[in-house]
Amino acid sequence: MPDLNDDEAKSQLIHLLKEQKGILMVGAGSSKIVGFPLWPELINELNKLIPSIQNTNNLDLIDYADLIKSELIKEGRVDVYYKQLDNIFSPKKPNNHDNVHCKLVKLGFSGIITTNYDRVLETAIQKSFNIDHCESIDLCEDRTYRIFDFLRFLSSNTAHCFVLHLHGIYDKPKKLILNKTDYLKAYGKKDKSIILDTLHRKVIWALLAMHSLVFVGFSMTDPFFLSMLEIVQKDFALDDDPVHFAIMGYEFDIDREYIFNNLKKKGVMPVFYKIFPTPTGGKDHSGLKNLIYELANILGI
Repeated sequence: MPDLNDDEAKSQLIHLLKEQKGILMVGAGSSKIVGFPLWPELINELNKLIPSIQNTNNLDLIDYADLIKSELIKEGRVDVYYKQLDNIFSPKKPNNHDNVHCKLVKLGFSGIITTNYDRVLETAIQKSFNIDHCESIDLCEDRTYRIFDFLRFLSSNTAHCFVLHLHGIYDKPKKLILNKTDYLKAYGKKDKSIILDTLHRKVIWALLAMHSLVFVGFSMTDPFFLSMLEIVQKDFALDDDPVHFAIMGYEFDIDREYIFNNLKKKGVMPVFYKIFPTPTGGKDHSGLKNLIYELANILGI
């Protein structure tokens, strides 16, 4: 039976936060709190643009997203695809965040990165640190020198002025990394012998090698990103030594054990919260909020 000591994992995470050396890595689960869609929900919204297409072959969602876009291109309607993405992820109100995001960005990270297309973190940072503007830096655009500025700025200074978007920002929908073709262009093939052949691989490799990342709102199932974790583990012969942390929800003990064993192989220590069923058949992730508030209280935030 693996060692699933929650207190020990949480203690190590708190130590990292107190040192202010960790990088916050935010996924879609965080933005779901304020109404933005998770990956399956997003594909469903895009499918509404061309309902004649159905996933009858049970394609992976990333492949199905490719199919939806390619069919819209054939029909000469790809502009509605880009417009829909812009509409889905544009701010719905001036304060485009929840109070839990304000707590999250103040936990003591030395940098903040995300795969999300929205600006939830930027507005939370502006509110939390009482600043007029937090810049979105887009790894998918041509101003690569801004990425260099972001990487050089990473330090123990936790009054954040930047958020690095790894997969693009909603207001540049043509550059978003969303379907399989986009992923292959950004990351190349999942061949571990080809390590630093794109800017995305170089930047993510540098972040994983030089910093401890704390994943929040991630399912930790993205095959391209997981391959980067494996590459860094192999390059430095790290075996299963924990380097990064992931706040993960679980419903059943068997799920918890599987998550622990799978992430341990990639050098990631999970910090768990419990997911409960809702009366309507959904899933209650309020444990994520509670855990973030607990960490904030421990750190005196």
